[in-house]
Amino acid sequence: MSAENLHRLEPALRILAQMAGPFGFLPTTDVAVRTTYRPDEFGAVIVISVHDGLADFEAWREALGIRPEDVTFSLLPSVASLRAQTEWGGAWIEVHGYGPLPTNASEPAKAVAA
Repeated sequence: MSAENLHRLEPALRILAQMAGPFGFLPTTDVAVRTTYRPDEFGAVIVISVHDGLADFEAWREALGIRPEDVTFSLLPSVASLRAQTEWGGAWIEVHGYGPLPTNASEPAKAVAA
């Protein structure tokens, strides 16, 4: 990564540090800051991944004010996957959640509320 690209991460890194206060109680297993291919909007994206269940994803979705209808539901070979994106504090945030398959995997709305 060049110095120019690393510099592009600086605003997202600051925002990530700011998130620790109001969101410090929320579960997470992985946080990453990556450059984005949308430099006109944001130079970087903060990716928050939770692997301990869909309820942990739901906690992040609610805290960030993401509408349930903006969540993408996918079925992976052995788990359910939820994904949502939003802007918070001047940074682009992606939240990914992974958990056991819901009892009725054909109803993603119920999986989000689980």
